[in-house]
Amino acid sequence: MEFLLLGSLAVRREGALLELGGPRQRAVLTMLLLHAGEAVSVAQLTDAVWDSPPVSPESNLRTYVAGLRKVLGDRLITRPGHGYQLLVEPGELDLDAFDELVRAGEEALADNDTEAAAEAFAQALAKWHGIPTGELSGGPLLRAELTRIQERRLTAIERYAKAALELGRFDDVIDRLRRESALHPLREELWALLMLALDRSGRRGEALEAYATARKHVVAQVGVEPGARLRQLQQVILESRVPSPAALNAHRQLPMDIAEFTGRESELRRLCEPGPHSTVVISAIEGMAGVGKTKLAVRAAHRLVEHYPDVQLWADLHGFDPDELPADPAAVLESFLRLLGVPGGQIPGPLEERAALYRDRLAGKRALVLLDNAAGEDQVLPLLPGSATCVVLITSRRTLLRLDGVKSVLLDVFTSGEALALLSRIAGEDRVQADREAAVRVAELCGHLPIAVALAAKRLARRPQWTMLDLVAQLERGGGLGTRGVFDLSYQALPENQRRLFRLLGLHPGEDVTAESAAALAGLTAHEAADLLETLLDEHLLQQHTPGRYSLHDLLRAYAVEQVTAAEPPPARAMARRRVLDWYVHTSWHNVQQLNPQRKLEIPPADPAVHPRTFADRDAALLWCDTERANLVAAVRDAAEHGLPEHSWTLAQCLWDFFNLRKHWADWLDTHEVALAAARSAGDRSAEGRMLITLGIGLREVRRHDESIECYQQALTIFRATGDKARQEPTLNNLGIAYMVKGRVDEALSCYEQAAEIARELGNLHTEAVTLNNIGLLHADAGRFDVALSRYLRALEIRREVKDPYSEAILLNNIGEVYRGLLDHHQAVSYVERALETFRAIGDLYGQAESLDNLGLALDGIGDRRGAEKCWLESVTLFEELGEPRADEVRARL
Repeated sequence: MEFLLLGSLAVRREGALLELGGPRQRAVLTMLLLHAGEAVSVAQLTDAVWDSPPVSPESNLRTYVAGLRKVLGDRLITRPGHGYQLLVEPGELDLDAFDELVRAGEEALADNDTEAAAEAFAQALAKWHGIPTGELSGGPLLRAELTRIQERRLTAIERYAKAALELGRFDDVIDRLRRESALHPLREELWALLMLALDRSGRRGEALEAYATARKHVVAQVGVEPGARLRQLQQVILESRVPSPAALNAHRQLPMDIAEFTGRESELRRLCEPGPHSTVVISAIEGMAGVGKTKLAVRAAHRLVEHYPDVQLWADLHGFDPDELPADPAAVLESFLRLLGVPGGQIPGPLEERAALYRDRLAGKRALVLLDNAAGEDQVLPLLPGSATCVVLITSRRTLLRLDGVKSVLLDVFTSGEALALLSRIAGEDRVQADREAAVRVAELCGHLPIAVALAAKRLARRPQWTMLDLVAQLERGGGLGTRGVFDLSYQALPENQRRLFRLLGLHPGEDVTAESAAALAGLTAHEAADLLETLLDEHLLQQHTPGRYSLHDLLRAYAVEQVTAAEPPPARAMARRRVLDWYVHTSWHNVQQLNPQRKLEIPPADPAVHPRTFADRDAALLWCDTERANLVAAVRDAAEHGLPEHSWTLAQCLWDFFNLRKHWADWLDTHEVALAAARSAGDRSAEGRMLITLGIGLREVRRHDESIECYQQALTIFRATGDKARQEPTLNNLGIAYMVKGRVDEALSCYEQAAEIARELGNLHTEAVTLNNIGLLHADAGRFDVALSRYLRALEIRREVKDPYSEAILLNNIGEVYRGLLDHHQAVSYVERALETFRAIGDLYGQAESLDNLGLALDGIGDRRGAEKCWLESVTLFEELGEPRADEVRARL
């Protein structure tokens, strides 16, 4: 038997799940498993099952024990005078396996073998598949027991994180620590490790944000400041004036190595043999889909790591994805540059400049770059390093003839021997040897294609009652060689609810899927979808590289698309696509409520079967956007391409706050150009105007000011034609900003004054205050400090009625600058300190940096040079993290 306690309670016999009864009967089993091999008294079981036990709990317990005996047999025995005992054989209980692996990790740490410790802790944590028996209500004793094993899990996470940090595997632990610190916000050690991982990976700003989030939780829930360790760690990060050494030499981005990798020894030797010392080594693995190019590249990369330890970068270029455009080299370079420590604000726009900066960052470093699924030479060329210390591995279905000096490795299907070796590795050597002739036939029916052989072998491994001849019969009945017959065999064996979800996944936008988005796609609850996804994962029809996120191999995705087209009529496909896009739109709308509560967005109602996610705070909202970014971008395009233009432009509008915060300008412009085209094709003038505004803001951010002005002018023409004064106001305000940047001061002032007049007319206090602030900026820049101050103070009066901390902080900082211009430095200090306090409260790093610089100038004006330098030092640190050139300007004051 197999007893699973580290998640939803389950018992399997020969792979089949057993029926365990209702919640109280399951609570009894849980308590017995927690004390497997020991006698558990009636009193203990009573406290484990009930908060308020019945008059005669013994009778109820006997009923539950009898129910369990029906499925567990003589494993459950009565110990007269002592209670009940469950007999569990070694290796049957996942909690025992977890504890054994943790002990192994601790022993490895004691022996200073950090690598082995990290591996043991990682394997231990992989045993967990959810919250232990989260479906049970249980009594106080059971809750205490479950808390105890959850504590053991958290301790293992912390020890794994420390080992991974020591090994420089920062990215391995950041996502896990973000997740766990959100679930356990008062556990300060998790926050401390997250801060260390972020700082050492060159993400100092995010490390400081993590501290701010931790402090907020501790203060709100306990009413005290964080402990000394967190406070000291924050100070260390603040005082660090240069990126930590790990920022440039510990980027280990390779996917996991493949445990079941088989054969390809000659190809591996060729890929790993030393190359010329005068130029970058480039190897291209070429071959048909499913032949194992990626697996070979990953295996070779892991063998090469010891020779290229400084940096390892990986990207899937989606060269042959039927549902996604090939990756833009500029976008891939942006991702690589961020990993190499370049802040978003310092990443240039043109492809050539990004490629030059990328080559500069890798110059002299022993770096390995893995480029998977390349469409062709033009896509790859900008991603090649220039240093002879680097190696590049490329996989493609095409021959890459135009790459200078490339070493091509043509990968064919398996030989018969390699196919049998893979069958043996997965299904068992004994089963292959029992009928070798049938095994050879299985390999033939799979066309010797590795993905098909692996899938067939996994199907056999999960059915111990089948012989090799049974598998042959099933494959022959499926009709045909290669992947199609194997896919059919796995797919047709599924129950209809699993087949339906699998084929619907062919409609999902983006690279992967979660239980929530799959639920929307299929019209299920998230719990139902999660169970089905896990079953498909067990059937090896899905892959899981990150807990909770599932993906399809590209051949299986194509197969799913084929099946959904054949099995689901067009209206059903359209409804499924609408539901999943509804989920993304409405979840993104809830996201906006956290990122920018002042945004007023009107969105169409969702399908009643759709249950969008909500977010407890701004940090949770940002984390979701970071995780779902690729899917969100794909969803904007998917909606536009499948007759849902309103979903396309609404989702794009929901995303622009996130794109601005994270400086994902390429995604911003791409999604808004798609959404603008969708609005125009639908003939929706209002939507067209709204998209022109936000596209204009994005163009302004990348300093394409003339194009930005053109967008605003087009939008203004539309809103004047439709009489929409509410939209004219933000258009005029943004047009004024663009004119101001271009030095067209009179035109900017005219736009601001028109915007302010409309805001007053409509009673829109928030936008009136924003516009008054911009008018004040113009006057301040011209040295008219008295006029600027009057506009600012009027805006501040309005701000007392309209709560918007971000805008108020900007205004307070501006007032401080004006008072400095009027040489009233004491008043300047008073206002800027209020601004800084607000920026810190909302976690705005740029605002903190700017107000710290301003505060330093004001303190210097009253003769407090020491206080001024302290402010400037912190300002420089933040500006450097954000990639702002102003860091040099502030540094010059020190």
